[in-house]
Amino acid sequence: MKRFIPFLFLLLSACKSELPDVPKDVIAMEQMEIILADMHIADAVAETKAQLGMNEKMLTQEYHEQVFKNHNITREEFLKSYKFYEANPALLNKMYDHILEKMSKREEAVGKK
Repeated sequence: MKRFIPFLFLLLSACKSELPDVPKDVIAMEQMEIILADMHIADAVAETKAQLGMNEKMLTQEYHEQVFKNHNITREEFLKSYKFYEANPALLNKMYDHILEKMSKREEAVGKK
């Protein structure tokens, strides 16, 4: 049994997944986090306005285009980058952990006002 524990530890440490490198033609993680946060805010605003009778699909498209413009990227660059992160769940999860943390801090700050 005593020999099994070090073997198990070695096996588990060997299974530890390394995060893949982000290619140069993909939006960097830090920037992508900011863009995704803005996209989710845009989606929430569009959904809220849709409850007032406005066209949610049209608003969402307009808001997304504004986010792309604000970040000086194209829809194609965003989609290519998002597909890369989607294919690498460890990176996507790490980004969303950061996004949720930042959004929670924003919500907390707004609640204090």
